[in-house]
Amino acid sequence: MTAVDSALESGRHPYNRMRRRRITALVIVVFVIIAVVGAVLLTLIIKSPAQQAAETKAPAVTQLTAPVVRTVLSTTVLGQAVVEPPPEVSPSNIGSSAGGSPSENVQKIVTKIFHGTGSYIGEGQVILEVAGRPFFALAGGVPAYRNLVPGETGQDVVQLQDDLETLGYGVGGDTSGVYGAGTSAAVTAFYDAIGYTVPKITTGPKADRGAMVPLGEYTFVPRMPARIVSLDAKVGAAVKSLTLAEGRPSIAGQLSPSNAREVRPGMRVTITVPGTGATVPGRVVSVSHQTATKTSISGGLYVAMRVRTRRALPLSLVGQDVSMTIAAARTPGPVLAVPEAAIFAGADGQTYVSKMVGGHAVRVAVRVGMSGTGLVQVTPTKPGALAPGDSVLTGQNYVGSSPLGRAINGSSGRGGKRSFQIIGPVGGGGG
Repeated sequence: MTAVDSALESGRHPYNRMRRRRITALVIVVFVIIAVVGAVLLTLIIKSPAQQAAETKAPAVTQLTAPVVRTVLSTTVLGQAVVEPPPEVSPSNIGSSAGGSPSENVQKIVTKIFHGTGSYIGEGQVILEVAGRPFFALAGGVPAYRNLVPGETGQDVVQLQDDLETLGYGVGGDTSGVYGAGTSAAVTAFYDAIGYTVPKITTGPKADRGAMVPLGEYTFVPRMPARIVSLDAKVGAAVKSLTLAEGRPSIAGQLSPSNAREVRPGMRVTITVPGTGATVPGRVVSVSHQTATKTSISGGLYVAMRVRTRRALPLSLVGQDVSMTIAAARTPGPVLAVPEAAIFAGADGQTYVSKMVGGHAVRVAVRVGMSGTGLVQVTPTKPGALAPGDSVLTGQNYVGSSPLGRAINGSSGRGGKRSFQIIGPVGGGGG
């Protein structure tokens, strides 16, 4: 019997022994890998006291600074306003008899249209022609109600004279409100300029006194330029209707009662158009001395004010709310200015800023002036102690036992940093 036969009989096959050895080696390798990984994880989880202290140490104080600037400061007052449509007038007597004589048999039909709906017209501009005669608009608060002829007196004559002089036609030595020879000559010159023969009364006691302005050839509009809101007329037919808007859309402003005292007539206003962000400049015309609640935009008390814009607002804005920014005060020129957070009061009652010099904060005594847009005007009590470009301390992002003094106005969000305004004495010496 051979050795192999003996091994087979005893059940100890050589391949079985090799297999057991491989399994044993594999188990040993797995245990080694697990031990190594466990050791690495333990080093990541378990930290020494020194390491834990280093990682939980409070962050260092970081000083917040801002530059000193030289700029023009202005304070502003905010308000709301609504765009209101201009008042309207509708002349009823359009078209006169040729030559101004009511006895002439002339049909009042349109012979020419110079300006249609939507057009703006100024003083003395002819809107349309009726029976070969002009119809034009003049400026005046008293409505047109009669023929203006030599010898007449009244406020409507005053308006006619003012309009003629505005257009460049002097009335000579005529007394204001008296239609004399000078006014008659100015009327003649005006009609010549617009291309029509001046009308004269040819019959009756006032005949041959001079030039006249027939009722059917003019209308007074309180404010110019006027806009033709509607013109229902066509050549060859009578005028059905004409509506003129007196001037431009107006601004009815509303101020908070607490701000109303800061606003005066003449102050500049910036109107911001909603949606587009476009702005229109204007001036304050008037400010009421009484509070009101009716038609309040914000729903509370307000003080009414009126604003005149430098250019016309589009009619599409009529009825819409707009915002106002009013320049209530302004320095006469550029001044030294720092952020409001840079100003603090010392124990001596003096106001200071902390100028950064070589990494240290040095107190500089200042006098404060007007404030605006987050900046305060400052004048150092020691000339030259502060200049544009210098850095001043405005706060810090962490407060501990620091020589930077007492801090207030702290604000902290959840898990966020805190910011403080420094108001106490700042270390580093006095200015």
